[in-house]
Amino acid sequence: MNELSVVIPYLSKTEALPTFLDELATYLMENPADVDVIIVANEDTDLDQYSVKQLRSKYSWLKLTILKRKRYRGYGSLMRFGIAYSTSRYVVLLSAYGDDDVGMISRMLKEIRKGAQLVQATRLPNEADRRIVSLKFRIYQNIYRFLIRILLCADIKDSSYSFKMFDRIFIQGLGLTQNGYSVSPEITLKTLLAEGKIVYISSKMKVAPINKNFKLYREGLGFVWLLVRGMFHRFGILWF
Repeated sequence: MNELSVVIPYLSKTEALPTFLDELATYLMENPADVDVIIVANEDTDLDQYSVKQLRSKYSWLKLTILKRKRYRGYGSLMRFGIAYSTSRYVVLLSAYGDDDVGMISRMLKEIRKGAQLVQATRLPNEADRRIVSLKFRIYQNIYRFLIRILLCADIKDSSYSFKMFDRIFIQGLGLTQNGYSVSPEITLKTLLAEGKIVYISSKMKVAPINKNFKLYREGLGFVWLLVRGMFHRFGILWF
């Protein structure tokens, strides 16, 4: 069993993936630890047999697993598949677009080793980082955080950022169900309602085509459903 699995959902083709993998591999080489990397890709991505063979050859020293799923799968579906495949104690989720600061992994590990169930990176404390996130997503974030305060009586610093590290067994025990991007707040809200320890750390953002697959009309229902279920759970009517 490894201590940490890096799970990377890969939804669609992106030129950023090779650069991101180089950055991640360099970081892991400079910070040796008991880590494996799991890429979970949709069938229609550019990870064919030839490119997979190239990756395995280039990073032959790395514990690298590449899984492909048939037909189009949402972000949450790929994430949950990667988590289920992992046997590590902890899991960290990274974006294939390269917008996450991989240098934060060491800080996250330090915090989670102290007993946290979830270490959540947040983009909001620094004004410069907030500007990198598009205005549209900042508006979504503010509205969602407001609804969380009203319906769940909780103040969450960053409810939707997927860059997080968590205790794999604890999170799997909560039962993740979302197939879209709403799986990210599902992890946070279920940890909160289960009275798990959540640690927030400020993370720098990098300019990248983040969330290009996110569509509010497609993902919004899942986000709202989480709030409704969380509210019912809070009142003991319908358990999350």
